[in-house]
Amino acid sequence: MGWGGLEMNLLRHARWMAQEGHTVRMLCLEDSPLHRATLAHIQSELGQSQSIDCRTVRRGLRYLSLATAVHRASRLVRYRADWLWIRDPRDLDSSALARWFIRLMKGRTRLVFHQGMQIAKPKKSPYHRFRYGAVDAWVAPLSWLKTQVNQQTPIRPHQTHIIPLGLDDRWFDAEDSIQFRRQCRLELGLSQESFVIGLIGRIDRKKGQAILIRALTEMPPDAHALIVGDPTLDEMSDYFDEVRALVREKDLQWRVHFRPYMTFPRNAYMASDVVVVCSEQESVGTVTFEAMASQSAIVGTESGGTAEILADDRGWTFPTGDHTMLAARLMDIRNNSDAIPMRVAQGRNYIAQHRRSAIVKRWHALLRGQNSSTG
Repeated sequence: MGWGGLEMNLLRHARWMAQEGHTVRMLCLEDSPLHRATLAHIQSELGQSQSIDCRTVRRGLRYLSLATAVHRASRLVRYRADWLWIRDPRDLDSSALARWFIRLMKGRTRLVFHQGMQIAKPKKSPYHRFRYGAVDAWVAPLSWLKTQVNQQTPIRPHQTHIIPLGLDDRWFDAEDSIQFRRQCRLELGLSQESFVIGLIGRIDRKKGQAILIRALTEMPPDAHALIVGDPTLDEMSDYFDEVRALVREKDLQWRVHFRPYMTFPRNAYMASDVVVVCSEQESVGTVTFEAMASQSAIVGTESGGTAEILADDRGWTFPTGDHTMLAARLMDIRNNSDAIPMRVAQGRNYIAQHRRSAIVKRWHALLRGQNSSTG
């Protein structure tokens, strides 16, 4: 298991629910990045003041893992848990089987699946009906994902709820001033005079760093790229080497600036004139939310969750993989900066629903409402 958006968001929501007074128990694979991050939080001053702990679980087989399901069900009954909240599709099979066992045992635990990935193919076979039939509530973070799950699976509309992914309050404390932006650029070693294009996220073929670099070749010398992130964990890939080779091939070493992964990359967003999302297909796209909360101008691909988030003039879009159109969009922003404030303001209004207080309120309403029903 890696340390990506699914894992980060799961821990974030666990922290919030504990902060609101819920008793939270994280079930993690031993020594996984999520396990280590959870233990670090529990040992922190904030974590010690909350009712949150951690237990390790077995992964087991992805499908028909009977032993894992029985073990999980017995644990949940012993814990007297109200809800089993999962995000990783790999956990759905064993958790659904556990939910069926809990029903037979007259247990109280219900199952909520918090969607973070798209469902591209129909899943309506008898096996899938058995599997998805164990889910009590399905939470999609965007409208397009809710529509997809209702079309592709047996999950019914009344079981499906839209609750946006939340951001910590610190994302909304961005200091939007010329002096602060200058400071951010100074810290990151960037020129104050350059037109800086930021791309934040893990370095992975699907994230499209090479597309930005190719777009840079069609822009004037004052356009620079700030690429923040590390190569994807636990995967054998030469993509980072390919990206750096492309930079050398195009003689862009002085215009492309690589910086390592940042736990809280707000300063990278603030240092950028515009943030780009070049991913092939983002189901949701936490980076887009972070950029919006940082009051950044955003250019993203016309696909998946990025297209929905940037709709209604909250940003600009370009066809996936088309570096020439990306360069054209960026040049338009560079040469017509007066268009930025209106779109940033639209984004600010939209991202307000992603504040922690708003998200927790909606989760409370869902879990309490579902918990008062039978099933």
